[in-house]
Amino acid sequence: FSMADTSYLAVANYYDGSSYNTNSMIYQWTGAAFAAFQSIPTLGATDWKYFNIDGSSFLAVANHQDSTTTSVDSVIYRWTGTAFATMQSIATHGALDWEYFSIDGSSYLAVANHMSDTSDIDSEIYRWNGSRSSPFPPMALLVGSISAWKKTAAAFWPWPTGRATETTASTQFSTAGTAAPLSSSRPSARRGPWTGSTSAS
Repeated sequence: FSMADTSYLAVANYYDGSSYNTNSMIYQWTGAAFAAFQSIPTLGATDWKYFNIDGSSFLAVANHQDSTTTSVDSVIYRWTGTAFATMQSIATHGALDWEYFSIDGSSYLAVANHMSDTSDIDSEIYRWNGSRSSPFPPMALLVGSISAWKKTAAAFWPWPTGRATETTASTQFSTAGTAAPLSSSRPSARRGPWTGSTSAS
């Protein structure tokens, strides 16, 4: 990724041979090579996602697991002008990937949760709300398309299964509600550890 005409490379380190609790690295292009710029503690990191909202730069790391559980927080970092600093922690479950996108001027983050320690788990989509962040309800991973969502000025409602309310807590992402699945058909979760690696550039 690039900021102010400078290029960076974020590397997600999953396992160091003895622990999932290992630092991941951000490298800065010097003009001849990438040099170590910032070391960030991570837990079985699988993905970095860079995004920019209204001139502010962010990095989100997907933390998959520690030595005992896949229910660990993933973290969003905000650029301070000299380094990336923790902005917010989000509860995730075996997180594999973050994706950023925008629709009609609104910004969203989607996290792909792999599995909790014992069961399938929903993935979640979050909406940025000006100076704070607030989610709309978790969306179940279904076979086929998810349809019949009604957009309002205040929130996304699962329609016609009921209304999901938004949180009013500032500077936090939190679960606002659960959308009832529109189909009972779901793919089977594949068990086992994730063994890949990824980087954001």
